[in-house]
Amino acid sequence: MGYTRVMRDSESGFTLIETMIAVVVIAILAALALPSFFRESGKVKAASEVQPMFNDLRIRLEEYMQEHGVYPATIGETAMYPSVQPPPAWDLKTNALPATWIAIKVLISGTDQLLCRYTWVTGLAGAIANAGLMATTAAPAGFGFTAPSTDWYYLLAKCNMDGDPATFSWYFTSSVDASLKKLNEGQ
Repeated sequence: MGYTRVMRDSESGFTLIETMIAVVVIAILAALALPSFFRESGKVKAASEVQPMFNDLRIRLEEYMQEHGVYPATIGETAMYPSVQPPPAWDLKTNALPATWIAIKVLISGTDQLLCRYTWVTGLAGAIANAGLMATTAAPAGFGFTAPSTDWYYLLAKCNMDGDPATFSWYFTSSVDASLKKLNEGQ
């Protein structure tokens, strides 16, 4: 039996229109999925840096308290380290740690670059943090921190994971609650 025209027509491939429609559908799906992928990637990058940094800072602040009887002085948001938002990363090999970090013996390990900025705020028993951060609130809005009746601190990280200078991811932990709290994660 030979190869007939009817057989050839029934076995033909996609038309140009069908191929173009498939490409458009794939492009739309990619346009919807890629921003979500990059947002999740930013969340993972920030969290993988912030958690170890907060753990080290927490240990150093507690050691300082044991040695000196008080937490080290507040640095505040205006003196976050690094002093500029790292675009895209702050190289620790070429940029020395500030004296305030050296004073509490911070040792950044596991990375040569920082993607976020860090600071701490400390207070005495019953005091309200007012280091110019958020007027009279005890911590940046959204974290629900209330100064306890003992000496306290909180740690704050500011990250720009999406490259938009108008939006930041914020990470927070404190001597009261060691859990990692997040606002605008992945931005």
